[in-house]
Amino acid sequence: MLDAATHVLRAEPATATMQSIAREAALSQATAYRHFPSVDALVAAYHEDVIASLADHGERSRKTGKELFEHQVTRWVKMQNVHGPVIVRYWSQRGYLERLHAADVLTTLSCTAWDRALRGVLIDLSLPDSLLPMARFLHNALFDPRAIIDLTKTAGLRDEQVIRRLSDAYYGALTGWASY
Repeated sequence: MLDAATHVLRAEPATATMQSIAREAALSQATAYRHFPSVDALVAAYHEDVIASLADHGERSRKTGKELFEHQVTRWVKMQNVHGPVIVRYWSQRGYLERLHAADVLTTLSCTAWDRALRGVLIDLSLPDSLLPMARFLHNALFDPRAIIDLTKTAGLRDEQVIRRLSDAYYGALTGWASY
């Protein structure tokens, strides 16, 4: 079911319905609803799968510090070419810190995917680990899928340019934040 949803959501992120997903999965609509109560629930599972894939990617890496961070950023930027339109359509309306404090499932999973890399950046920049919550916040703001899609599709930047510019902006933002 999730594979069918992935196909439908990528093809038509703005108009996907349980009916179109059930049809793609060769299931009845009633059976589809037994697996997921709504398209939103299905998309949440899809988003969790994307973030879990990113977490696995980082865990397998032997890189550390900025090198690990940029390894993860490269994967994240490339993932937006495939998953970005789906993620953006269902992006939370709540603020990042609110979701973090509420232990939102996707936000917690995102921390799992990124924290090792973020901590490595803090170490490389000689910044205290106590900045981790703000490192998460700044990362969330700069590496928003909407911004990545905008930079690649609208501004016409190559993935490598997006990776370098956003990474450098992130390092500057962390350093600037730490000076206050």
